[in-house]
Amino acid sequence: MSGFFRSMAFKKCMLILIWGVTLFAVGFGISFYRGVGKKYDLVQEVPIKEISVEGLADGTYTGEYTYETLYAKVSVIVKGEEIKKITLDQFETEKGEDAVDIINSIEESQSVMVDDISGATDSSRVIKLAVMNALEH
Repeated sequence: MSGFFRSMAFKKCMLILIWGVTLFAVGFGISFYRGVGKKYDLVQEVPIKEISVEGLADGTYTGEYTYETLYAKVSVIVKGEEIKKITLDQFETEKGEDAVDIINSIEESQSVMVDDISGATDSSRVIKLAVMNALEH
């Protein structure tokens, strides 16, 4: 039996087994990564509706939105029927840190109907949805 373990046939079997397990692991990893990406992209299907501060009393309005592992909590200061300042109180993202810049766009345009930040579209969307929730109450 000890001759079998030293034989070329055993070495070939082990090499084939190792390659098979490696290829399976790589294939599984790729499909898992693609599946996770598609799951997060579903936040893009959540409708964004235009906000209106018309008729809102002056004050600070808070809103939050969670999607999978993405989370944003905002405080929106309204004065004179205008958004004066948006503060991102809490923000959890995986790789969309640049989405924070969308706050300036929302303040300047007085609208959530602004373009998402390139490379951080899902996180941008979560921030816009949190602002929407703050001003819908």
